[in-house]
Amino acid sequence: MSDQTTERFAIVVDDEGIVRKMMAFALRQEGFVCHAASDGEEAMQLIESREYHLVVTDLAMPHKNGHALAVELLARPNRPTIAVHTAIVEPKITKDLMNRGVDDIIFKPTDYAAFAAKIRGIVDRRLKSSASDSPRSTPANVATAEPVLGSADPAVDPSTADVPESQVGDKKTPPPAEDKASAIKSIDSLGVESLPFSQAALDVCRLACDDDSEADEIAEAIELEPTLMAELLRLGNSSFYNRSGRTMLSMEEIIVRIGRRHIGELALALNACSSMRDMIVPSLDVKLAWHRSLAAHVAIKQILSQRTSAQRSAGLMLSAAMHLLGRMVLAKKFPDDMATLTELAEQTGESLTVLERRTFSASQSEILARLLSNWQVPDDVIGPLRHFDTSYEQLVSLDRLDREDAELVKIAVLIGWLAVGKWDSWDAVEIPSPSVFRRHCNSSPSDLVHHTRAGLVEMLADLGETLPSLAADANAGHCIYRCLGERDVDFIRPLLPSLGLTTDADAGKDQPGTIVNCIDASSGQVQRFAASLEQRENLILGRNGEDEGLQRGASLLLLPCTFGKFTESTQSWRVSETRKTSDR
Repeated sequence: MSDQTTERFAIVVDDEGIVRKMMAFALRQEGFVCHAASDGEEAMQLIESREYHLVVTDLAMPHKNGHALAVELLARPNRPTIAVHTAIVEPKITKDLMNRGVDDIIFKPTDYAAFAAKIRGIVDRRLKSSASDSPRSTPANVATAEPVLGSADPAVDPSTADVPESQVGDKKTPPPAEDKASAIKSIDSLGVESLPFSQAALDVCRLACDDDSEADEIAEAIELEPTLMAELLRLGNSSFYNRSGRTMLSMEEIIVRIGRRHIGELALALNACSSMRDMIVPSLDVKLAWHRSLAAHVAIKQILSQRTSAQRSAGLMLSAAMHLLGRMVLAKKFPDDMATLTELAEQTGESLTVLERRTFSASQSEILARLLSNWQVPDDVIGPLRHFDTSYEQLVSLDRLDREDAELVKIAVLIGWLAVGKWDSWDAVEIPSPSVFRRHCNSSPSDLVHHTRAGLVEMLADLGETLPSLAADANAGHCIYRCLGERDVDFIRPLLPSLGLTTDADAGKDQPGTIVNCIDASSGQVQRFAASLEQRENLILGRNGEDEGLQRGASLLLLPCTFGKFTESTQSWRVSETRKTSDR
């Protein structure tokens, strides 16, 4: 068989399943037929049964490590191309393996696509050289015993890993999201250089998190970067932080005013958000992300100020302020993929978070938390950020303190988004339960949104910016709104202006065009309401899994859902309302 028609068979050896999947996927894009093994012993069993052109192996693995595997393979005639893929950066091991004849050594985190393209060239050169020296044919069992490219086991191929069997089918066809996305990227292909932080901001955060450091040491670290110092001085003297009106010129005063732990988180968040403002990301609204970051910071500060007992707050302000930074990083690193995902989210109605997790094997907040961890930001600081994109239902699996931190950040971000008043169609609208909300907040959602918006307006004014008005325009729709559940935990009313709707006070009698919030209402309230519901123009809101009895004679929308789906539901209701009005 000639070099042009030889199938390239590769085996990926690693004890981490996600690494095997990402490496195998990248190699498949370069034309390899890939198999996987979790350690050296399993790899040797496969290698004994067929010929491989490429072996990519980790070093630290159980049973038989990668060094022993590589040495054994190097001693064989007609050996495969051997690449070592490891997180162990040890010059002696590297020198030893290269001296023995290993073809390539790459260190994690990895740009999988770049490696796959490079190693394909190395394998091709070896095959060409081997063919010119002593041509050999491919064993029959290689051609007959293995699946052809594109029919590999879905357990190894991330493009089908999360797809139900009914959607995959016999040919394991990727679903539309994966079919349209250009490639699946691993979080390991992102390095810490992807983060828009300065060394000074990072040092300030580390010092502030160190109980042994003094305020003057933190101030000295801040003063090493004039831009960061100016931003902190301006923010510390803003009406949001400094109600006394007395100008503070000393960084040490600012640190005392804001709090040493918070100044560290704020320095990192400000540095990142400042960089975010300057980003050019065609697929995302950078200014919206910037406003949301500031609003979430204002909201969580407001919520924390209402606490009556001492509770841990590490990482809360940082997580709230940086909750969208991971998405910005992804959009800068993978612009084509993110552009495809945003377009796909608008077409399918899926949330961008779901598509990101499917494409990158992690949510944007998980990716950011991992990058921060690689940069030695303390785990207690990034803990809440790691779970930001996790649903409230899934958070119950965490221990109490971690769960409550994540809940608080999610609530603060929702309050912040409502205060900004602008949403993307792919944003998920997820409402906390009354018990979760009351665990953290003493005010109603509407009050928190009002005060957060006021604080955001002040902060932006100090930064020379303005916030677009939430006043209804001439095209705004009109609706009657009823909340059957607990009104002091009602998140839907402050959401309605973002939908372009103006509301009347709750009416005592249902009328055409009524939006009825049945989220967390009692079964008795729902049953009494459902029995009297006849108008088709009503839009009923419920919580997913609690929709029994809500379908009769009404349009039904279950949360969580995307903002786009929410908007479509109200638009279709308004069309129906308009038609009925014109028929009268």
